[in-house]
Amino acid sequence: MSGPEPKPAPLVLSFPLSMFSLEGIKRATYALMARATVRFETTPGEVRCILIPTSLKEEPEALERDFRREVVDQDLRISIEAQTEPVRNAILGLTFSRTGLQE
Repeated sequence: MSGPEPKPAPLVLSFPLSMFSLEGIKRATYALMARATVRFETTPGEVRCILIPTSLKEEPEALERDFRREVVDQDLRISIEAQTEPVRNAILGLTFSRTGLQE
């Protein structure tokens, strides 16, 4: 008779909200959801992410590295989205103004 299956050890990562957006952290969580389940603990100045690997085969160092990289990537994407929004809106407005759909 075998005992309960061993569970992967959780990883605890902290992200200062002065540097990273909560939305970026959530997007990173979504991107890696096949590899880990994430629980959030928030304080006024930071978000703690408790990553629980979905498999014992998941290397903790690789998961931490990939999650941190994904948070930076997603946070930069959000910054770029905000900075380019006026240009994107102008392009969309110009495009739709020539379709005849507004008549």
